[in-house]
Amino acid sequence: MLFFIILVYVIIGAIEITPLVKKKKKKDLTVYLVLYTLALVLSVLISIGVKVPSPAIPIQKMVEAVIGKQG
Repeated sequence: MLFFIILVYVIIGAIEITPLVKKKKKKDLTVYLVLYTLALVLSVLISIGVKVPSPAIPIQKMVEAVIGKQG
């Protein structure tokens, strides 16, 4: 399963990253690579059975801190 996940990420990465490199879009490439690497790491962790905590509660707390508690 781990091999399949990495293979899929490599294939998709090659398809998506090639145009960014050819067009010399460094900022877009940097953002894409950071998010893509984060997604790959999370996928690998989940596939090997590591419990990854949900980010829902911290996100909710940040939103409440910005806009105040509703309801």
